[in-house]
Amino acid sequence: MGCPRRGEKRPEWTSGDRRTTLALLVQGRFRIDLTDGSVTLARQGDYVLWEAGIQHSWEALADSVIITVRWPSVSA
Repeated sequence: MGCPRRGEKRPEWTSGDRRTTLALLVQGRFRIDLTDGSVTLARQGDYVLWEAGIQHSWEALADSVIITVRWPSVSA
């Protein structure tokens, strides 16, 4: 995700992602909307992890620095 500015957002939902994703807040305030709820990352070190098949969108509530790590999910 990188360094989104306040008000920047991804309004559309992802689809068909086959990766597990970890988003870690370094600085700022950042909301991630998942198909099963929303998470607001507000303190340095807050993170959210979701598996393949979970759609998401996001919005920077303040200028933010986010580290995103993705890796392939193993099919069952």
